Amino acid sequence: MAFPSESVSILLVDDDESASRSLQRSLETHCPRFSFFSCQEAKAALRLAKSKRPSAAVVDLTIDPELGPESGLNLISELLEFDPTLRVVVLTGHQADEFGIQALQRGAASFLEKPARIDHLSALLTDAAQYSTLLRDYFSSAEAQPQELAKKTGLSSKDSGMNEVLSSVYYASQMLQPVLITGETGTGKGIIAQAIHRLSRDRQGPFIRYQPSFTANDLTSSELFGHKKGSFTGAAEDRKGLIEEADRGTLFIDEVDELPKETQVMLLNVLQEKTFRRVGENRDRRSDFRLLLATNQPLEDLTKKQKLRSDFYHRVAHFQITLPPLRDRLIDLPDIANKHVCDVASREALAVRSLSAEALTLLCSYSWPGNIRELLAVVEGGVYRAHFAERALIMPEDIVLPRTSSSDDAHGRNFRERVQEFESSLVRDALRRHKNNQTKAAESLGLDRSSFRRILQREEGSED
Repeated sequence: MAFPSESVSILLVDDDESASRSLQRSLETHCPRFSFFSCQEAKAALRLAKSKRPSAAVVDLTIDPELGPESGLNLISELLEFDPTLRVVVLTGHQADEFGIQALQRGAASFLEKPARIDHLSALLTDAAQYSTLLRDYFSSAEAQPQELAKKTGLSSKDSGMNEVLSSVYYASQMLQPVLITGETGTGKGIIAQAIHRLSRDRQGPFIRYQPSFTANDLTSSELFGHKKGSFTGAAEDRKGLIEEADRGTLFIDEVDELPKETQVMLLNVLQEKTFRRVGENRDRRSDFRLLLATNQPLEDLTKKQKLRSDFYHRVAHFQITLPPLRDRLIDLPDIANKHVCDVASREALAVRSLSAEALTLLCSYSWPGNIRELLAVVEGGVYRAHFAERALIMPEDIVLPRTSSSDDAHGRNFRERVQEFESSLVRDALRRHKNNQTKAAESLGLDRSSFRRILQREEGSED
């Protein structure tokens, strides 16, 4: 993606003025098309951000020695509150990954340990400027409607949070940097990865999905890089790896936290050098592939528990997409469930049309720890039960929910209380989507004003 015609500006924030000047000189040499300006205090950084509108900011976490890293973390929040299109790169002290993780949780794009390698930092700033430009172009046009996002991505949602995810999917498809997709098991990370690949204009090759299934490094490396005949026990012939198979396409590594550390190092070198070698071979090979990764592990666990090497994590986590669990987007459940009813009925030639309102209410009362994957399995079972009962509609008796000690049961909520919570979540989301216009929100849900106000008053009463 090309940069805009006007100059891209970068903000540098460090309480050490001499260190800031030295960093600026080095960056100006590596990034001559960018303009840099620096400051030593948080208040000055906010003033410059408002007047200069930088595309990215490099922030030293300890801006105020008395407050320590919290001073930098607070600045990140304030900068992004003012301008959510700004990309923040954080500089941390030696072995201070825990503060880097906190910075990511505040909204930073990435973090590096000081002293930062200038080539690495320059690459991060180039990515940041491209992303910020794309994001600003998007927001400069009319506010995106769900129909427009659906048209662009081939995916749709009524949930405002999920539509933010779909916006990120579209942005990610316009760039080539790695993307880390996070979310609980069953939230659809593979579907999101396929959408990014499908929307990428320069990805004409295949979409290759890989999930580490071996603990032995040789076998995992062979799967990804290929091997030469005789390079290890069992290597009976030359083999092309998935990286070669993904040339001009996309390599999607699911459950990336299961990759052996040695393989992470090898993959990091491929990303940096753009070349690789088959196991047991001396010849360098090239493959133009896009890397997408997914994990169901919390971000803070990836480096704290050493599931991923920190250098590998920093390289692949520049752009992150986090999928919400189904329980947080129940407004989408009826559409997801009924679409699956149609898919199963069509595939198996069954005369089942949809779920009854009572069956949908039952589905919406459950917490769905297995997310969409679990929902689809339950719905599919309901389709077959309704078919054998010769019903066109799936009724509550056709729905078999797992017997679990879920958080719902643990809190002692009965069926009616869970239904009321679902109604309240629909009302809250409708109000967000229609900017607190109660009339439009009620109309979007097919409710009359009195029913809508009743649910809203009950919701407000529960907060007292």
